[in-house]
Amino acid sequence: MKYQMHVYALDCYPDSNKDPSVVMIVAARSETDAVELAFTHPNADQYQAVQLNPKSKAKRSVSIERGVHGFVNWRAYKSL
Repeated sequence: MKYQMHVYALDCYPDSNKDPSVVMIVAARSETDAVELAFTHPNADQYQAVQLNPKSKAKRSVSIERGVHGFVNWRAYKSL
């Protein structure tokens, strides 16, 4: 069975009391799956907290593979 993938933007916090430094772009089956993928990524140890970006809605994707697809500077993401 093939799952419908969604693309999520997750804010990454190097310190839980600071502003997010980057946005992680993740393709996953659900919000929970996206957060799990974020914490299994090799760069996860650089962040104390990760949360779904409250200004971003998940978008459906037909052909993208499940996983972390990159990191974008938070200011660059905000300008999109």
